[in-house]
Amino acid sequence: MTCKFCGSEALWKYGTKGGNQYYRCKGCGRKFAGTGSPEGMHFSTATIGEGLSLFYDGLSLADISRHIQSTTGVPINPSSVWRWVITYSQGGAERLLDRTRVSTSKVWVIDETVVSVAGKNVWYWDIIDERTRFLIGTHLSASRTLRDATETVAIAQRRSKTTPRFILSDGLKSYPQAIESVFGADAVHVKMQGLTSEINTNLIERFHGTLKERTKVMRGLKTMATARVILNGFVLNYNFLRPHMTLKGKTPAHMAGVETPFRTWIELVDYLGKKAK
Repeated sequence: MTCKFCGSEALWKYGTKGGNQYYRCKGCGRKFAGTGSPEGMHFSTATIGEGLSLFYDGLSLADISRHIQSTTGVPINPSSVWRWVITYSQGGAERLLDRTRVSTSKVWVIDETVVSVAGKNVWYWDIIDERTRFLIGTHLSASRTLRDATETVAIAQRRSKTTPRFILSDGLKSYPQAIESVFGADAVHVKMQGLTSEINTNLIERFHGTLKERTKVMRGLKTMATARVILNGFVLNYNFLRPHMTLKGKTPAHMAGVETPFRTWIELVDYLGKKAK
């Protein structure tokens, strides 16, 4: 056993909590759990990562807590699982979504859907690349205006190395002006002709369906700030961690030329912990 902060072997036992042995380092004086747990957490990286994976696969907080207790023998409150979700979804979004620029095709699809926040319907906007299936731009708003459509397109522009030639939509009136204001004449808006047509928004509609299935177990998101964190977590899971059958088992990030040192939530938790030191 060595100190997770300075590598010193000069340790002494410092009590237990939640069934885990804690240690204090004689070298740097810091306390940590001897479970391979991230700083400030009482459970191991593997347990936290598994909890996050189960959450974004659609399990409720209560179900995740029961699963962890059955596998580790240690009781855990659902609020602790919720804290993991908020901490690592937010940390991952700040480090990955806000800093990653991807290579995309020349065809994007834009759409919006309704989600419930604090009992009210709000709008979730997103843009997906046709070839890589990468969600390039996402935006949550209380309104459905030209300004919101433009903000969604602008976010996608900042995150993509490629300027699209065509952006497909269901025909919302604000889309053509929003696209023109961001890309000028470089990108052309194309209205879809129906779900069975060759030109359609099926790609993004499938993601919206998955998103709504997952949010059912949450019984509604409580605030806009929390909703943004959770929805960013869904995008992280979708882009970087969830292999797609249509991509032959690859992730959208891989298809978009983004190489990452992680492939699972467990590895992402470990990665974020190392970056925070």
